[in-house]
Amino acid sequence: MRFTLFKKILISMLFISTLMVAGMAWLINSSFQSGLQNYLNRGEEAKFQLISERVAPYYSLQYGWDKLKPQSWHSILEDVFAHSTKGFKEPVKTRANYRDRLIKRIELIDVNLKYVFKNRTFKARDDIAKIPIKYQEKIVGWVISKKRTSMSGALEKSFYEQQLHNFLWIVLWVALLSFVLAWFLVRHFLTPLKRLERAANSLQQGDYSTQIEVSGEDELAALSNRFNELSRSLLHQKETREQWLADISHELRTPISVLKSEIEAIQDCIRQAEPKYIDSLHHQVQNLSQLVNDLYQLSLSDAGMQFDLSEQIDVQEIIAISCTQYQLRCEEKNIKLNTFFDLENSYCIQGDAKSLTQLFSNLLENSLRYTDAPGQLNVQLKHQSKQLQICIADSAPSVPDHALPKLFERLFRVDESRSRLSGGAGLGLSICQTIVQAHQGKMVATHSEFGGLAITISFPLV
Repeated sequence: MRFTLFKKILISMLFISTLMVAGMAWLINSSFQSGLQNYLNRGEEAKFQLISERVAPYYSLQYGWDKLKPQSWHSILEDVFAHSTKGFKEPVKTRANYRDRLIKRIELIDVNLKYVFKNRTFKARDDIAKIPIKYQEKIVGWVISKKRTSMSGALEKSFYEQQLHNFLWIVLWVALLSFVLAWFLVRHFLTPLKRLERAANSLQQGDYSTQIEVSGEDELAALSNRFNELSRSLLHQKETREQWLADISHELRTPISVLKSEIEAIQDCIRQAEPKYIDSLHHQVQNLSQLVNDLYQLSLSDAGMQFDLSEQIDVQEIIAISCTQYQLRCEEKNIKLNTFFDLENSYCIQGDAKSLTQLFSNLLENSLRYTDAPGQLNVQLKHQSKQLQICIADSAPSVPDHALPKLFERLFRVDESRSRLSGGAGLGLSICQTIVQAHQGKMVATHSEFGGLAITISFPLV
């Protein structure tokens, strides 16, 4: 049998409630019994004081207690402890038994601690009540009796049993009420968990749009909020993955379709295998190979298996080498490449030289590919506090304002047709963003002062 959390909490609450009710019942019963016993003992002490007052006249200075006869003593006891007989006639046998118990329990001793009606001496004990008898303001004896530790009278027993019966019914009703309240409270407190379980089942079945209604500010509400955040994150990842797969399929379909059509044209003898057609095929294969390499590199970066950040790298030296490599290509396209940094200083960061080289090569390639001639390309390095800032800014054309936040998204291109003609697949800046983030840096795209695009990168210095 499945032992659910509801049953565990309910049984725990019932067990604790039962222990508390039982403990309170025992304490209240003990307190009531003790209090009733003390009340009866104090009542008897008051009667013992009355006996003391009635028996005092029987004492004389000359004869002591000789004038007090047993019959007189017994008569005084019967008068003081007489039961009320209103409404019924007490049986003779019951009356006699009651008188015998009084005679055995209540005694009279003189000032010398000797029993008046017995030939022996009284020995003081803690369980004996002593009420002094005074004659002419002097103690001439004591009325003694053993303190009662239990209720021996039929009336007292009947009263106690009746109270105990009522008390047991109260305990039973309290226990039943505790059970009902515990059931409703546990059910109420576990309602968010039930909702969470149903939502988790929906999430397991692929429904990432599942959201839980959150009420309150306790731990369960916080857990529900975390679940909702997880659900939204999974939904976003699912949509991104589906879009990613669709974009990849689209990007792969174009060069494959071109290759297929050109190869079929050669096979059908529509075209001859001339060098210009073979060069076109080779160009499509290169584009396809570059796209696959970029995808593979992004998959490695997502898995965290690409970068070795154990070395201190001079960023300025890597930028200088990259700019030197692109100097000739910029001159061929009539784009002026300007550099603003001092090679005499070195600025080191903790990073991976290979990935940093790829970062600056991708950025320079992107600027060179999309900058119109004649134009210019500025590479500037600044040192601010503990940050190294690199800015690569080019001239027109720029990108629309709404496209700036999306430039680093995978497979995003501002102009689809122009990007395809230039050979771009929309992965270069996304790879750059991955490299910068791996080096604990930040990259921001803004409009440049020359009418083009400015990419600003910040790295923490060693």
